[in-house]
This record gives sequence, structure tokens and C-alpha cells, in this order.
Amino acid sequence: MKFNAVLFDHDGTLVDSEAIHMQLWREVMAPYGVMISDEDYWEKMLGVPMEQSAAELIERYRLDTSVENISAAKNSANREFLSSNCFPQIAGASDTLNSLAQRTRLALVSGSQRDCVEASIRGHGWSSIFEQVVSGDDVERNKPHPDSYLKALDLMGQSAENSVAVEDTETGIIAARAAGLEVIAIRSPLSDSHDFSAATAVVDSLNEAHQWLLARLA
Repeated sequence: MKFNAVLFDHDGTLVDSEAIHMQLWREVMAPYGVMISDEDYWEKMLGVPMEQSAAELIERYRLDTSVENISAAKNSANREFLSSNCFPQIAGASDTLNSLAQRTRLALVSGSQRDCVEASIRGHGWSSIFEQVVSGDDVERNKPHPDSYLKALDLMGQSAENSVAVEDTETGIIAARAAGLEVIAIRSPLSDSHDFSAATAVVDSLNEAHQWLLARLA
């Protein structure tokens, strides 16, 4: 099994954003009297697109509002945070990307909004790393649908058979596999409740994923 393109997820894979997203969600939902517990976030919202999380929160708590209103508030909270910050990178992210960029083609495929993704690219100096960047704003159907991965492959002129995705959630694995990609999954204590059985390989860190990829590049 040899690959000539690697497609990376963003949140939780390259940047340590989930704890920040959880806090922002708490701020957004506080006016509705909703408190999102750690357990609820990790089990029900980790890796789930914003609009889907908004819809599920409205249904679960029977809120008199809309997905559009909740999503707009979350987008506003994201923008406020990113106006003076960027999500911290996962240990080894820049080293991994710089190493692989010298050996193969790279893309960034995220379910997050483009503002979030571009803030990471600027903040961590990754602008020359990725051949293509596809965000949740660029497709009609977000992960777990395969659309974002299919779009990235199309933009690259790349076949799924020769490509591999790097993901950290069940939602992302489902999306990548539906696009025909092999997947290396990075597990963490946050994803203990996720089903990683569809992944090609499962590792415990981005550094381990880096070594796995180096051994399988065409």
C-alpha cells in the first residue's frame, strides 16, 4: 500500500481546538439556559459539524430558536476568538507537515468554517504547505458525508486509491471512507467513545501517524 497524497483533518488532528470550541459552545448556549457538560461535548459534539450540533441541541432541549440563529452566534464567537488568537497546534504538527510536504502532496480537509481554518494556516505559517484547502463552507454537505474529501481529490486531480486521510473522530473516518480513502486515525482520551473500526490504522499521536505515513509514501 503506497500513497502519493495525504489529506489532513484540522480540528483535533493538527490543532488542539476542541477544548476551546467546547467553551465557545457553552458561551453561546448559556443565554438559553443550556449547560454543555464535558461528557456531552466529547460524546455528542466532538467532530460534529456546527449546524448538526445546533440542530441536535435545539431538539434535545426543545429550544424556541433556529439552527441559523445558533450557528450565527457560534460563528460570531469563533470570529471574536480568532481576531486575536489561533488554535494551538498539536505537538509535532509543523514538523510533520514540513517533512511530508517535501515528499508528497498535501491537502487540508476540514468540517470547520473557512475563517477557523485560515486562522490556523496564517498563525502557524502553513500557507505554502497545502496544495488545496477545503472547509465546511465549501461544500453543501459536511462530514460525515464524503463531499469535502471528494472536492479536495477533484481539485488535486488525485485518485482516492492512491490517497490517505488523517482523522481523529468517527465522523471524519466515515467521511473519508465514504470518499474511498484509506484512513489513519489518531485516537485520544477525548475520542474514547468513538468507533474507529473502519480506519486502516489507529495510532496514539500525530508523531506516530507521521512515521506510519513515511513508510508508505510512493
